[in-house]
Amino acid sequence: MKTTIAVTMKPINTVLTGLGVDKNGDVQQFVTDCIDLRMTRYMPFLTGTLATKLKRVKSPTKIEVLGPYARYQYYGKAMAGPPPKVVTDKDLRYTKTFNTNAGPYWDRRMMAEEGDEIAAEVQEYVRRKR
Repeated sequence: MKTTIAVTMKPINTVLTGLGVDKNGDVQQFVTDCIDLRMTRYMPFLTGTLATKLKRVKSPTKIEVLGPYARYQYYGKAMAGPPPKVVTDKDLRYTKTFNTNAGPYWDRRMMAEEGDEIAAEVQEYVRRKR
């Protein structure tokens, strides 16, 4: 005896949007906001401009750090020469007075250190939504 079962459901994109887990959903925005807040502690902070005034959430999936020196600060390499300056092989030394975790690749280091906590916060956020 053969049994046939038919399942009717909404398209997956509709389901994801309804749950808020698509790229513009509230869950994605929550994830980005968590990362934005935590990432600041891993960024260089001599005057605070880079980590505060030049960093912004551009969209639910993108955090932007502006400024002419943001790129070499991120990669941790000094620049030298007359304009236009060029990247050297010399590593930057970051001031740790305000952000003890400051250094290059701040997003990657933050996720390695705090990714599990972020995942738990997101899980709790989704649980509360139900």
